[in-house]
Amino acid sequence: MFQPQHYGLYFTDESVQRARKQRDQEPFRSAWTLLRQRKPLDLLALAQHQGLLYRFDGDDEAGARAVRILEQDSPAPSQAAGFVEAAATVMTWAQCFEMVRDHPTFSQPGEWMRQFASAVDDLNQPGHDLLFDEQVWLNALNLVASIVLEQEASFKQAANQFREIVRQDIHPEGYLRRAAVGPAGESLKRMLLAAQALILTAEAATHAGENLWAFNERGVSALTSAPYLLYYYYYPEKWRWDSKPEGDTIPVEGESHLTIEAVQELYQRHAGLWEMAQHQSWSKDRETLLAAIRPVYDLWGGGLVTLTHGTTEARRKRFGLF
Repeated sequence: MFQPQHYGLYFTDESVQRARKQRDQEPFRSAWTLLRQRKPLDLLALAQHQGLLYRFDGDDEAGARAVRILEQDSPAPSQAAGFVEAAATVMTWAQCFEMVRDHPTFSQPGEWMRQFASAVDDLNQPGHDLLFDEQVWLNALNLVASIVLEQEASFKQAANQFREIVRQDIHPEGYLRRAAVGPAGESLKRMLLAAQALILTAEAATHAGENLWAFNERGVSALTSAPYLLYYYYYPEKWRWDSKPEGDTIPVEGESHLTIEAVQELYQRHAGLWEMAQHQSWSKDRETLLAAIRPVYDLWGGGLVTLTHGTTEARRKRFGLF
């Protein structure tokens, strides 16, 4: 049932209460510290940070600051942005809006939504053939926009597209073959970002009444790509996916030119997907990675995701996860 919460897009009041109750336990302790110490300079990151302070710390002044940013800055992305960056930027503005749309100082949310709808429409205009990761991010944006704008038909369409991607494009082993097509040397990044867009889609949809996390076809779900990709955080030299000139996407023979420093920086910049995946289905391997990089902050992936989706040792024991 389509039922937008208009609270935080990727989290609910239950998430807030859990983080408050467990503020003295890791990983929440370090996440709270980062929330209160962080001072973003970028306007989008600042709006997101202030929105999180409003929701989690009950800071009305922070909420008012986020509202002022939303009222003064356009949700349209920079014209210089690549397609994925553009879609992710507009999605992040949507998260900021959802966190403070009920703030008493927000006098004209309708005007912001008009500008937001225009930005979404612009990204949906045919311009060039989209690569697979771009298609997945566009679908994620369309689902998020349908929540913000309360458009049930568009929500169902995006949810159905998500299911089709899971059915057709995620291999049971975890790779997304179509994500290999594109500029050489960037196939790992495309596959990682496609997986993140699917996870964000599942999370947003679930909080709007459609549990896409539960969708499973032939043993494949939104979570299937996570274990496959996690391996390459430690062994990027084993990566073989790339595009051949004729468009074939079988693994390329020969040595990978990826460095462990570049790959680990990429994974850490988009680490929100690991925290959200861990919240859904605990894994020892993911926990090893998260223990090394928490608290997770991911601008495109929900912000301070350890605060919103962290998992404590007590919760794992309670659910028999050891």
